[in-house]
Amino acid sequence: MSDRCYESLPYTHTAYIGVGSNIGDKAENCRRAIAAIDRCEGCTVEAKSPLYETEPVHLECQDWFVNCVARIRTDLKPETLLVRLKAVEHGMGRRPGGNKFGPRTLDLDILFYNDRILRTRWLQIPHPRLHQRRFVLKPLCNIAPELVHPVFGQTVQSLLSDLRDGGKKVILFKCDY
Repeated sequence: MSDRCYESLPYTHTAYIGVGSNIGDKAENCRRAIAAIDRCEGCTVEAKSPLYETEPVHLECQDWFVNCVARIRTDLKPETLLVRLKAVEHGMGRRPGGNKFGPRTLDLDILFYNDRILRTRWLQIPHPRLHQRRFVLKPLCNIAPELVHPVFGQTVQSLLSDLRDGGKKVILFKCDY
């Protein structure tokens, strides 16, 4: 996290970013991604969850992931924030294409942006599957358990408690930040 003084920043929006990696030094990829987000003009990282080792979902024949969530303050519009996150992914070696749920050096998703509901061709906020993903909900509960999902009207903690995902494992990473 940056040493910037939050009170003096004009950033008026709060966003939650899902961070994941399952190629290379997965934990270091997540750490580097959060640092890169913090360096983006118009963004500052306020909080980050612990890192978790997580069992793959959908395409199960791949390495486990390391995942976390960061809360940021920003003055960027959601679409501009997405462009910046895609640039961070690209800078760390991710290229477009391939299996949507397959292995990746880095995956950054906007989970929430204030309490906004947005549906465009390129961006859906809140993230359309976050309520089904333990690997998102568990780290999100570390930093914002009382955050209310604007579509479902439930807290993140409640969504996690109600989750029926077949027992997908989410394990605190042995060597955090």
